[in-house]
Amino acid sequence: MIVIHARGNEKIGIGNLARCYELVKFLAKEHEVRAIFECDEKLFSRFSQNAFRSESLEHSKELIARLKPKIYINDLLDADKSLSDFVRGTGAQKIVSFNTLEYGFEPDVLIIADEFNYPAPHGKFKVFRSFNYYIVGEDVLKNRTKFIPKKQLENVLLSFGGSDPAMFSEYFADVIKENDKHNYTLVLGPAMSEERKIRIKSIKKTNLDFIDSPADLIELLKKHDILLTLGGMSGYEAMTLGVPVCGVQWEYLAYVVKSFGELKMMNDLGNISDAYSNLLNLNIDRVNEICQNAYLKIDGNALANITKVLEGFIDE
Repeated sequence: MIVIHARGNEKIGIGNLARCYELVKFLAKEHEVRAIFECDEKLFSRFSQNAFRSESLEHSKELIARLKPKIYINDLLDADKSLSDFVRGTGAQKIVSFNTLEYGFEPDVLIIADEFNYPAPHGKFKVFRSFNYYIVGEDVLKNRTKFIPKKQLENVLLSFGGSDPAMFSEYFADVIKENDKHNYTLVLGPAMSEERKIRIKSIKKTNLDFIDSPADLIELLKKHDILLTLGGMSGYEAMTLGVPVCGVQWEYLAYVVKSFGELKMMNDLGNISDAYSNLLNLNIDRVNEICQNAYLKIDGNALANITKVLEGFIDE
């Protein structure tokens, strides 16, 4: 039994849930796997296949004890040593982490899905590190075609995650000018409150449309010339599809945008106060160069690569 444990809500977003759900679906083809997702019922309705909904960490522990995993995969932001100790006590033979170890969580394996310029944690665990471990869903891969440079940057998709904890949706809805020769679509994520969505949609502009909790972000990406994001999962999906990505620096993910910029995989628009102006002044040749570089680096094989790592444990 493989158990995958993640959390998502309006405060922290839903990227961890989304990537873990893709792994659950992939593993379920050949392995016994269950997910434990700490989230509300509305979010869980999007991620319910082979999964249990948990109300809290204590509830999750009860589920882990019942499932008795051979392999436990953790994607919590705040996992600590007491949790890894608990999981080992249930009989888990291997513990894998997809997330930070700063709270003392003790895995056997740490998977880091980037190639950024910071040192990987070290300890009594094995590290697998590469963009080749960044999970992109199979539905995205089915839509990956030959790279084609963009001829224009007119249609702009704004998607700041399932909850947009940075509150950039409100900012851009306010700052966009109707005469700037661009058309904008702003995604209102599924983890946003209804009250917040109503406030944002009350801003009316002729070149600004809203789409609420889209079931298919892939089609939206394909219909637009460029994506603005915080640097999370939607950015990787766009890179996989050959859609140019712009990142806006937010306190908790600024290093991601900066690092992607340094690797020439994302157009770094800087902080929020400069981002709109920098967007309007993008050079299309430079954008296409960066986009092609990202397209080649994010090849979409992460699910198979991670499964290979896990199957090595199963065979032990």
